[in-house]
Amino acid sequence: MMMFSQQHFSHFNPLFMNAFTQFCGIDVSKDTLDFCLSRPQSSSGFEYRQIPNELASIEKAFCDGSFDNTLFILEHTGNYSSKALYQLSVMRHNVSVVSPLQSKDFMSAQGITNKNDKQAARSLAVMGQAMKLRLYKAPSDDMMQRKQKLSVLRALEKQQRMLKNQLHALEQLPFKSEESQAALTAVLNEVEVQLKPLRESVSEVSKSPGFEAIKSLATSVVGIGDKTAEAVLLVTNGLEDFDNYDQVSKFLGLTPLSHRSGTSVRKKGGITKYGSGDVRGLLYMCTNSAIRYNLACKDLYQRLRKGGKPHKVAAVAVMHKLIKQMFACVKAKTMFDNKYHLSKSKK
Repeated sequence: MMMFSQQHFSHFNPLFMNAFTQFCGIDVSKDTLDFCLSRPQSSSGFEYRQIPNELASIEKAFCDGSFDNTLFILEHTGNYSSKALYQLSVMRHNVSVVSPLQSKDFMSAQGITNKNDKQAARSLAVMGQAMKLRLYKAPSDDMMQRKQKLSVLRALEKQQRMLKNQLHALEQLPFKSEESQAALTAVLNEVEVQLKPLRESVSEVSKSPGFEAIKSLATSVVGIGDKTAEAVLLVTNGLEDFDNYDQVSKFLGLTPLSHRSGTSVRKKGGITKYGSGDVRGLLYMCTNSAIRYNLACKDLYQRLRKGGKPHKVAAVAVMHKLIKQMFACVKAKTMFDNKYHLSKSKK
């Protein structure tokens, strides 16, 4: 059985709207799916329905042949959208998944200020009809199981740090509650018991030879370790759904955020910080090694620093460079050449 990522959206092959005869916008909530069916060539306009957010209900609602040439558009809503993504993909329907920011901006452009479930579903259907979206591609079962394990591992590690900090804080008090200390210690011990098998499982070789192959290419980039390579590949579906490295950087939230208007508005707001903060944190840690041993990253960092850029700005540029190098190696199926930068600069 295949499972699906909450992070895999906005990576599809462009499709013109006339490739489909109808469009189905689905507004996802915990218990229900509100969907709006739009048939551009029909005078009937829009058709609304609500079904339970359950696999059997989704299969029953969209199983007949009238949905064979339909584009389903839904908003990424974390785990709540996973059932719809799974069942629609198993039924081999065409699906596009958009971010909440995309759907919000599209509704604002339509002049919709009071959002409800029907309006959201209709807006998604119109969005699929009007825009060139890309088809969602589901990751493999093995990749998604590894991602789930990695996600739980990160959560337990955060809890471990929190509990250790709380115990340390108790130690600084002149009078300590033995019951409080015992409770925190018991929970910490249990967390550490659960962490050990998860760490061993995550460190195991993937059951997918293809994943191990691209991971080997990714870790050939000087500065990228196993943990960072695996995290990037898991959240990006092995990079195979991206056309260029800029899309990957945007997906990971590494692109600059700015606002310019006329001659007076010049706002700079750092980076977008979309996507996984944990992955960005791992990439940031990689910059310490990259600016010392990765020749292209070292040159970029030194050049930016000499130009007056602060360390963090230069470090983000190095993170972007690492993604570019990783993307190039994986797509070209070539091991990283640390001296390529030097040979290229001499030409």
